[in-house]
Amino acid sequence: MSNQIAVGIDLGGTNIVTALITDDGAVVGMASRRTDAQRGAENVVSEMAESVRQLIEKHSVPINDVVGLGIGAPGPLRLREGMIHRSANLPGWQDVPIRQWLQEKSELPVQLENDANAAAYAEHWVGAGKGAGDLVTLTLGTGIGAGSIIDGEILRGHFQNAAEFGHTIVELDGRPCTCGQRGCLEQYASPGNIAKYAIEQIRKGSKSSLGPVLKANGAFDSQAIAEAALAGDSLADTIWDEACRYIALACVNIQHTVNPEILVLAGGMSKSGDFLLGRVRQHFAAQSWKIFDDAPRIVLSELGGNAGVIGAAGLAWKAHHNGTASINFASGVRSAE
Repeated sequence: MSNQIAVGIDLGGTNIVTALITDDGAVVGMASRRTDAQRGAENVVSEMAESVRQLIEKHSVPINDVVGLGIGAPGPLRLREGMIHRSANLPGWQDVPIRQWLQEKSELPVQLENDANAAAYAEHWVGAGKGAGDLVTLTLGTGIGAGSIIDGEILRGHFQNAAEFGHTIVELDGRPCTCGQRGCLEQYASPGNIAKYAIEQIRKGSKSSLGPVLKANGAFDSQAIAEAALAGDSLADTIWDEACRYIALACVNIQHTVNPEILVLAGGMSKSGDFLLGRVRQHFAAQSWKIFDDAPRIVLSELGGNAGVIGAAGLAWKAHHNGTASINFASGVRSAE
């Protein structure tokens, strides 16, 4: 292994995670700080560049040994222009030239990617899908993100916005989604929304062991629903099972559209382990076709919450190895795509 390092950044609505990653995917160092998106995009980008500088100094990495910087950011993005088009998690951010700003402030070549794509790339590179040619990751977080790797490459599509499986419609004229559609998978199976639905049902009078939790804390999360379901709570079990059924439905649709070898379940909901995986596999088997055996292997993430930052650095490594990681500061873009 060489002494060279790539930097990864996972930009979220709450935190900025920065990591130093070797060319075999090992984490050398990691740091996190608050995003504070309301302070404005350029100030946040300055904070990102400062987090890179501090982490490099802390681990005594010579700047000439840093091959580049990758950033996973919430979309939708305008990847060709290196911009965050707009993001629900970063209020007020629109057409932010994040790649150019970060290159100028860090003096490193920067690769910008959708955060879910970065996580999928990490699972393909060094995680649950290592060695697989085709992989899809579903990130079950606040919403539902997704990334597809086809023949070892990220599937982006003509408009650079492919694999938004969280916004595939699973219920015609269903619940309104923040994206402007109705009936999106995200509204029926994301941790945030299943917790919201459970709270609504309890407030309407449904009996549940989560009632006292809601009264004491004002809210609870999907992990609490899973734990209550495991303990025999009928309402929690019904809601958890329905979410797993919708996730399985998405997996069937992914099976028929992308046909991956492996389908990775990641994000906060995956912390429930076999209680998630077993239910999803059960519902998948019931819904998937029987005329041909091309079902993907459904597995849990091996990288957990670090997948995004590892994948971002992995893309910097890829650009370095491909010879596309140079900077043109006059235009603020890479010399090659």
